[in-house]
Amino acid sequence: MEKAVKKEFTAAEYQVPALRMEVDRFIVPTVTIFIGLLLAFFLLYPLFTILQLSFFKGGEIGIATFTLDNFYRYFTTTYTLNALWHSLYVSFVTTVIVTVVTFFFAYAMTRTTIRGKTFFRSIIMMPLIAPSIMQALALIYLFGRNGLVTAHLFETDWNIYGATGIIVSEVLYCLPHSFVILFTTLSAVDIRLDEAAESLGASPFKVFWRVTLPSAKYGILSAAALTFNLTITDFGNPVVIGGNYNVLATEIYSQVTNLYRFDLGATISIILLVPSLAAFMLNYYISRRTFSMISGAARPFIPPSRRLKKISFTVYNSLISACIVLVFLVVILGSFVKVWPYDWSLTLDHFSFPSIGGYSAIWTSFWISVIVGIVGSFITLLASYMMETRRPFFKQTLYFFSVMPAAIPGLVMGLGYILAFNKPYFSFYGTAWIIVINIVICNFTLGVLSSISNLRNIDPSIEEASISLGGDTIRTFFKIIFPLSRVAFIQNFTYFFMRSMTTISAVIFLVSASVHLAAIEIIMLDNDGWTASANAMCTVIIAIVLTMLGLLHQVNRLALKAKA
Repeated sequence: MEKAVKKEFTAAEYQVPALRMEVDRFIVPTVTIFIGLLLAFFLLYPLFTILQLSFFKGGEIGIATFTLDNFYRYFTTTYTLNALWHSLYVSFVTTVIVTVVTFFFAYAMTRTTIRGKTFFRSIIMMPLIAPSIMQALALIYLFGRNGLVTAHLFETDWNIYGATGIIVSEVLYCLPHSFVILFTTLSAVDIRLDEAAESLGASPFKVFWRVTLPSAKYGILSAAALTFNLTITDFGNPVVIGGNYNVLATEIYSQVTNLYRFDLGATISIILLVPSLAAFMLNYYISRRTFSMISGAARPFIPPSRRLKKISFTVYNSLISACIVLVFLVVILGSFVKVWPYDWSLTLDHFSFPSIGGYSAIWTSFWISVIVGIVGSFITLLASYMMETRRPFFKQTLYFFSVMPAAIPGLVMGLGYILAFNKPYFSFYGTAWIIVINIVICNFTLGVLSSISNLRNIDPSIEEASISLGGDTIRTFFKIIFPLSRVAFIQNFTYFFMRSMTTISAVIFLVSASVHLAAIEIIMLDNDGWTASANAMCTVIIAIVLTMLGLLHQVNRLALKAKA
């Protein structure tokens, strides 16, 4: 009897996993290949089209048609060549300033006992909720030809337009991105290393120079590489405040939209792609070694700081925070002031939006952002699940395609979409769906990395229990993994939504007569001289993002309670 029972159990145990394995043998490769082909098609095909137009006459591939004429024309034209040097100069200066500023800001948050750390952290992350162009608009209202400071307080002929304006606006734009890396790095370094050095008689400066700084060197280099990449690929700030100071991003836009030189636009895109790829590869290499100097025994306790140190860093962080808050206040106040800075009476006239899109652009941006948030969060979670837990034989290929979008400038991707998909048999071109696809692909990397980090925190025994009970991959994903990843899903949705509402570079080429986006309308309004209405549009976007963040925060809290 005992033997019969044992035999029966063994047979049942065998049949269920065998069925599951047959299902998995089909599902796992199919889903993985589908995601890989999707990424390859919408990522590599546009890039291939740009390369084709840059190196081959008429875009026809062949030995006879290969040419370097486009590159020769670019490097022999002074005006266009200056765009390269301008971009490198602005990016280098911005990188140095941002890295230094955010390092000491993060140092104050992780190495001192100053008060208001939560407040300072919230303030420095504020630029993420607004279009990058907001910084340029605020600077024009303060230091432009009719700026409050330059024209009315000090009455000087100097103005912010040009390299200085681009650098300052890019600094304000890149602060949160660099801060996140440096804050994470310094938080992970064991502060007892500093204490040990002090106990051996080292001065505070020597401790900082010999211990703290070397421990964070990889984080510093990673933050610098990211800042350089963000600056050299940004379009919004240079097009508004750059004036006649052309950079690579604005030159691509000018060649395509003003001169209809798609071949030169593609050529400049390749040139822009080189430093962007170099910065990405450096950042990728550094990120793998970021924690090589970090102790696993890091602890959050920080000994009380000296009074002078606390006061100094409190003042420092307050000044940086004040600059960020001032940018937001100027833009929001400029939305309601009748004539800045002559007539300070309040009005709602600027919210009438005398542009083609108007309020329809806001609604279009909102529902596109919701779709981007849902699609982007789901597909990145699914891709991460396949790579992290199912581990197909082409896992590395899929991972490569997943991180590659971070290396490609949004403006280059947008131009590639025009060249690749502006054909009759691609019915989604000229519709909102091409914008959805573009934004999802451009922000795919961070979504995947975030999802992988979340999956690694899920106890593998939970999935093993599902498998032992006969659950296949799809069932396990929807019944086990997805519910346990609700918090991460909401966080990714938040990220995709914010990026969709505020992005400019990636979609500037993809708007059409029937599809208008709020962020692009800001540029159009400013170009037409409706700067106050541009501020108003920016204010509306900030309000929508903040409202969505508040709602998602409440949903996240409920999800955390349910998980607990």
